[in-house]
Amino acid sequence: MTNNYNEVINSAKPHTVKKFELIKGYIEAWVQKLLNNSSCAGVIFIDCMCNSGVYTDINGNTVYGTPVRVAEVLTKAGERHPDKSIQMYFNDYSSKKIELLQQTIDKKIPQKLSNVTIHYSTIDGNQLLKNMRDKLNVNNHLHFFLLYDPYKAAIDWEALAPYFRYWGEVMINHMAGHDTIRAISQVTKPETKKRFEDTYLIDDFEKLLPYGTNKEAYEQRVAEIIDVFSKKSGRRYY
Repeated sequence: MTNNYNEVINSAKPHTVKKFELIKGYIEAWVQKLLNNSSCAGVIFIDCMCNSGVYTDINGNTVYGTPVRVAEVLTKAGERHPDKSIQMYFNDYSSKKIELLQQTIDKKIPQKLSNVTIHYSTIDGNQLLKNMRDKLNVNNHLHFFLLYDPYKAAIDWEALAPYFRYWGEVMINHMAGHDTIRAISQVTKPETKKRFEDTYLIDDFEKLLPYGTNKEAYEQRVAEIIDVFSKKSGRRYY
């Protein structure tokens, strides 16, 4: 099967594989805690930038990414809690990546449960989040986990803001070391400057230059932005 999808199977370095493992472990604890609570009607997991779910490690072995691992965890949770709703949303801009992901999940999880639903889509990840805002309704007693893994450290705060104001989990993979620190002093293209301004909500790109290679400064700026959005709802933010 994978021979036809080689161009959408990325390599995963050890730190990336560790990320897959850590997210899976977190989701296992998260879903168990919630579904054992009588006030929780179910969970929604959103990976709006999910990739194909299939990778090769540094030794050429096949390894599975976050969506495949999470689908297995949440399906098992659905088996244990047939009265609870389990919804998963996997999205990537590449239709071929989504095709491979769906085939992989169907092969690894052949059983279909009436309370477990997996939605696949191929639109812009930020647009998906905007389309799903209506699901953030306290009256449905559904709790969400949003995984936000943006390409080139581009964060769309307009898409994310409603999720900070609702009870749930948001995990952002902020790739400062991958993109910003290396490139910030060499940026010349207006569109790239605009991306950095939008990501860090700075009205002038020049104000980012003093951050230099200080990774903590970029991370602190992201934390400050999240804090502002969450406080508007009157909720505590962790």
